[in-house]
Amino acid sequence: RFFSSISPDSPVQRYSRAYLCHLLEVRELLATMLLVHHNLYVYRQFFVAIRHHVRQGSIRRYAAWFMRTQTSEAVAEPAPGPAPK
Repeated sequence: RFFSSISPDSPVQRYSRAYLCHLLEVRELLATMLLVHHNLYVYRQFFVAIRHHVRQGSIRRYAAWFMRTQTSEAVAEPAPGPAPK
């Protein structure tokens, strides 16, 4: 796993986690550049998903799923919201 990419769909998938770790350890500027590129991609995908769920009226369910699976916080399912218009 350490020699796989940081994420299969990342724009920096050609670089392994081990290589990125090495770049960080030697304080190479390329590490910061690659990780910023990756993080901007992740944020963009996150906001694409948020906009989609807002349009579909399922943002509460998505937020509950996100908090349950992507954080260490324990969150209860939200109460049903108003029906989409």
